[in-house]
Amino acid sequence: MDDIAEKLGCSKKTLYVHFSSRKDLVLKVISFDMKKHEEDINKVVNQGLHPIDEIFMLNEIASNKIKSIHPSCQYDLRKYYPRSWKVFDKKNKQLTFEISLKNLKNGIKKGCYRKSINPDIMSRIFSEKIDLTFNGMIFKSNKVSFTDVFNEMINHYILGIVNEDGRKYYTNLQKKLQK
Repeated sequence: MDDIAEKLGCSKKTLYVHFSSRKDLVLKVISFDMKKHEEDINKVVNQGLHPIDEIFMLNEIASNKIKSIHPSCQYDLRKYYPRSWKVFDKKNKQLTFEISLKNLKNGIKKGCYRKSINPDIMSRIFSEKIDLTFNGMIFKSNKVSFTDVFNEMINHYILGIVNEDGRKYYTNLQKKLQK
């Protein structure tokens, strides 16, 4: 709290006027950050994009978010601030599930995703797989970045849900983005 007060140019006493403890500060910062992240996601979802374009734009938001998070942050949050971790984890998984579910239903309806997909099951799998991206035991951060792992997971996910028309659309989109 001393370091935070110093960086903010206020006294620790002033800081405690707004936050009852370090845990309270962390919880409020996490909650604020999640709210901002959700607003960014909803801006994309509310544009009515092609389902695959929507995934690409959401992937960009997620990749930028991942790049801004230090690899030890998730571990520290889990270990030292379990209440904040639970809020973050629950909200993140719920948001991912809901957005994925809408996207899958829309993609099936628009004819670019396989009709045989069970959107509810696939959305639950996808929302739980996000944690895997940050697993430092599996993906050593000095060998591969979390962003690379996330992008590979998204590529695998998209190729698993698209039908032939969706695959063509996805391939063309990738070619455009590589230019």
